[in-house]
Amino acid sequence: MKFIRKVANSDILADIMEIPEELRGKKVEIIVLPYENMEDVDSKEQKRRLRGALSKYKNEKLIEKENEAWASAVMENYENS
Repeated sequence: MKFIRKVANSDILADIMEIPEELRGKKVEIIVLPYENMEDVDSKEQKRRLRGALSKYKNEKLIEKENEAWASAVMENYENS
């Protein structure tokens, strides 16, 4: 990775960025690095989806019963109440 490193008076940066009071008028080291947006890297990783990740565990016979599962469970639990 290429970069630039320079020592200069902080006054030349005053128009570009806010310089803390204790650094004004002093020599500072300026390092310029290429910008790598870590948020972009994170968002690319987040774009991976979990959809279908558990498909190998599905049971076709139980999928047919899903629509009635809650009603059946309630009836089993409270039928004799």
